[in-house]
Amino acid sequence: MTAKVAGLFRYPNKSGPGESLNRAELIAGQGMAGNFCQGGERQLCLLTGEIRGWMVEQVDPGLCFARFKENIRIDGLPGGLLPTGARLRVGGAILQVSQNRKHCHGDCPLFASRKDCRLAQTAVFAAVEKGGMVKTEDEVHLIDLPGDI
Repeated sequence: MTAKVAGLFRYPNKSGPGESLNRAELIAGQGMAGNFCQGGERQLCLLTGEIRGWMVEQVDPGLCFARFKENIRIDGLPGGLLPTGARLRVGGAILQVSQNRKHCHGDCPLFASRKDCRLAQTAVFAAVEKGGMVKTEDEVHLIDLPGDI
């Protein structure tokens, strides 16, 4: 897997706008420093640039397209193909995939019309196993998959 960090985003408030960053500190067991979401299993959201581009191009967007907030945008990430438990080295940090799909909402027009939602299929949530600094253009390496641990 050849992947790179294409963007870093921090959201100080849950409903407020995000900040695009050149570098960010990831804290073990917490997530991104200064982000509203701290702790738990879904400390970070990873998304590919390809899927973000797909979302922007949709004529009939899904319910959560405008409010979905990725922390790390990665080009070359296989998205939903990463199983829960997979571990990634991103810059100086190590992440573990805690969820490899996003749940759909019943009132979403895509869900109601049974259309394919690539966001739901490829969004990846992760926990920070080992903290460290991450910068745009950092390489992303698959360390291991469940069963290899």
